[in-house]
Amino acid sequence: MRKLLQLFLNAFILTTLSAQEQREQTLTYGKANAPVYSNDLIIKNDPQINQRRVRLSVAFNGWLYAAYNTVDSASNAGGITIRSSRNNGVTWQTIDTYTAVNVRYPAHDIVVAGTDTNNLTLYLVGVNNNMASGNYIMYVDRYNATTGNFIGSNFNQPNGTRKIYDVAIASDYRFPAVGASPYSVAFIYSTFSSSRDSICSVVSVNGGTSFTVRNTIATTPSYYRNISLAYGKSLSASNGRYFATWESLSSSTKRTGNIYFSRNASTINGAWTPQKNLDSLNNTMTGACRNPKIACQFNTIDNDSSSLTALVLVERDYNGTGSDYDVLGFYNKKAHFANFWNRLDVSNTSQNEIHPHVNYDPAYNNFIATYFDSTNKKLPYVVNSFNLTAPNNWIVIKNQYNDLTTNLKNPYPRVEINPVTVQAAHAWIAEGFGTKGVAMFDAEYNNSVGIGEVKKEGTDFSATPNPAINHFNISYSLSYPADVTIKVYNTTGQLMDERKYENMSIGKQSHNYNTDGWKSGVYIYSIYDGLNTYSGKIIISR
Repeated sequence: MRKLLQLFLNAFILTTLSAQEQREQTLTYGKANAPVYSNDLIIKNDPQINQRRVRLSVAFNGWLYAAYNTVDSASNAGGITIRSSRNNGVTWQTIDTYTAVNVRYPAHDIVVAGTDTNNLTLYLVGVNNNMASGNYIMYVDRYNATTGNFIGSNFNQPNGTRKIYDVAIASDYRFPAVGASPYSVAFIYSTFSSSRDSICSVVSVNGGTSFTVRNTIATTPSYYRNISLAYGKSLSASNGRYFATWESLSSSTKRTGNIYFSRNASTINGAWTPQKNLDSLNNTMTGACRNPKIACQFNTIDNDSSSLTALVLVERDYNGTGSDYDVLGFYNKKAHFANFWNRLDVSNTSQNEIHPHVNYDPAYNNFIATYFDSTNKKLPYVVNSFNLTAPNNWIVIKNQYNDLTTNLKNPYPRVEINPVTVQAAHAWIAEGFGTKGVAMFDAEYNNSVGIGEVKKEGTDFSATPNPAINHFNISYSLSYPADVTIKVYNTTGQLMDERKYENMSIGKQSHNYNTDGWKSGVYIYSIYDGLNTYSGKIIISR
């Protein structure tokens, strides 16, 4: 019944808006729902095993898949564990786990592809390092993501003692590229040789059945390390392309370096464009960046530059000492045909902010991002429109979705969009028993009860009526006296209204807003009570 009511509401809203307003409305509709975060959920409670490098992927039907590497110090065994959840992360089941003595799995990534439970497939690209011989092997494993059964390894590359530093995988299954049947899967990796480091790509154009298309993207006498891969497509960029970014360091001990970018020149199985140095665009970033993450628009419309938008986020070492990193980035609104890159800021403060991750929501044309505020031990979740009209104005949906702040050291958070709820899912690493990591999960739509943690006190808030015509009220409840700031933005990030209320008392508060002069569409409001920011949406329908 609730789903039918929501469908009726959606239809009513769209019929009241002009074509342009509908397009603007889709930028954020559903993305700024008041988050229903619950207690953090442990993906697998195993206090004797060190869990690291958690990766998360969400299927078309909302099923969750997580993979992380493990080290059992008692047996000196390394491994990888893959788990899945069909109830929004409340419970998880093991798909596969494998370990080997004196072996480590230093890099891996996952993606789940398919639009039907009959063909739903999970792909894991991983690296196996034998500690005794020093040899590296890279492989791609396939699993039936519905049954959990192992299908097989259809890519296996021994690399000898040439180190493989990082791997990343992506798929175009939701909006397949030209030449893909039924979709494509691609991965990239950074690797070492005695004379040079290389960034290489491998593509399967037949749904992961075979990986036969190989290209060298770039080489350097310096040192390639962290990499990231994304798929992009739009109305004008209808062929579809893969987009890659990576870091290049001048020495193996260097903390930061340069950020490079490349993409397929024309098709997913074609050559890659010459690498583009991104950090050189701004003198405060040149040689001071690391840990790039890329996301691209992928759907069948164009952005306001008649192309698709690509976005790269990085850590920038502000003072060169490693004590004040900022999450900055670069964006290109003509990414399928030109190196038209510009700088943007996500969080440029005196706080130490690291570990960015970014993704794309094709339903509402938003970039969704997260990072680690290591000064305050918080994991924020922020959003911006794909047109990046206000590229430095990222709307805070949640300034801390993690419950505990005392157990964060190297969380490397991940954010994915759930296609069913059209809301964000998060995974990260917390510190568990001693120095052993534990993979964690939470989501905007998660109203479950967590494991062994205490729920934070929050603010009950709402905007009514919703949809509104000429006016609405923002109401909230305070559990402590506070100075309150309320801001309302439109979908381009323009500030429509800002109010500050001092010395608000405990209990329920309400403020009225007149919407004369506001266009029909979706607006985002945020309430800051001195400790937390709470965000929601209000729809104006005339």
